[in-house]
Amino acid sequence: MNTKNIIKRSSFLILFALLLSITSYAQECNAVPFMKKGAILEYTDYNKKGKKQSSTRHETIDILENGSTIDAIIKATVTDAKNKKPFSTEYKVNCNNGLFSVDMLRFFNLDQLSEHNKNDISLKIDGDVMEFPVGMKPGDHLDDGNISIKVNSNNFTLVTLTFKVFNRQIIGEEQITTPAGSYLCQKITFDFESKFGIINIKGTGKEWYYKDVMVVRSESYNKKGKLIGYHELTGVQ
Repeated sequence: MNTKNIIKRSSFLILFALLLSITSYAQECNAVPFMKKGAILEYTDYNKKGKKQSSTRHETIDILENGSTIDAIIKATVTDAKNKKPFSTEYKVNCNNGLFSVDMLRFFNLDQLSEHNKNDISLKIDGDVMEFPVGMKPGDHLDDGNISIKVNSNNFTLVTLTFKVFNRQIIGEEQITTPAGSYLCQKITFDFESKFGIINIKGTGKEWYYKDVMVVRSESYNKKGKLIGYHELTGVQ
């Protein structure tokens, strides 16, 4: 084989490997249920006694693809226990080469925002993204996440809400069953600190993720280790 043919063949193999890699990453991104336009995940929040507090519908309203990067735009609509006072907001999930980044707004208690859903109220949101690398395994430590939300009225800040998650660690795999089905999940533990005006709450949490990034169940505990409440997947469309 002459040199020219060798170069052509090598170039073809490199291009083929690159395309195969991009396709593989796309498959990893698309394997997650909410990374498809029209997908709907329904969650229910309960207090420590198991009484329903609110429900949230996460609907993927758009998918944007650019090479190995895929963005999902998700609309979250929360309603109270009586299916009244709906409040909606949007957040983004990015998958780049198999690395998922989720806006911190996804992990904030949207019930708190719904309480400020009034015509003369505006929200200023400043937050990080939470990263979920592909192939997470027990023992891995994940990045921290922070979000700050200012509730404004007539250019005046009424209250500032902040939420910080830190010490995130994968501790194992568990099979979790909810009304939406059974899922083999990565189990993550973390610490959190939440501020609502002058009220400061510290505690710990446990979360279970399907396909490394989709929340199936989340539990919150106070600093004494007692359950505050939990949030779980109750429907998939």
